[in-house]
Amino acid sequence: MPIHSNQPKNKKQQLLDAALTLFVNQGIYATSTASIAKTAGVATGTLFHHFPSKEVLVLELYKKIKQDFVLQIAPFKLEVTQLEQQTKVIWQQAIDWALANADQQNFCLLVMQYQPLSAQTKAQIFADEFSFLKEIILFGQQHQLIANYPIELMLESAHGQFLTSSQFFINNTELAQEAKYSEAAFKLFWKSFTN
Repeated sequence: MPIHSNQPKNKKQQLLDAALTLFVNQGIYATSTASIAKTAGVATGTLFHHFPSKEVLVLELYKKIKQDFVLQIAPFKLEVTQLEQQTKVIWQQAIDWALANADQQNFCLLVMQYQPLSAQTKAQIFADEFSFLKEIILFGQQHQLIANYPIELMLESAHGQFLTSSQFFINNTELAQEAKYSEAAFKLFWKSFTN
């Protein structure tokens, strides 16, 4: 998430980095804007210059993390005979990203419980950033490889399964390398969508 360059981070990025650390360690509700500014080494007024409220900061951090996540997913031209294998590659890329970015993943879990952001806002971010998943499901339904359940429900279910599996592997990193566990996590995901 942090900018990787030889130049000093800009103040906005310093605030986002500080917020991520504090949110994950203390919780979103327990973290004050003053503590974020102090940890970032900037004045509280600087924080409000970039983010008019804590909710705006949380939302921007969440969007940036989701965008970073999606950049790690290699695009495919979907093929009927390869759909399960292609989905498995994407699933593994997603799990690998979560393991390499545990703080970001834990923050996303916290956001799911953060009431000031509406369910509609969270759903819209998910729909915008995870359009590749919707494409896989619709393609699979079109070719009768994936069950014809309502797409909104399937997307929410897929997101929940990813959050659960990624959290399991973050909490049990030694098992993430065992084929038995990684295969089972994907099979549980895939079988919940197939006919």
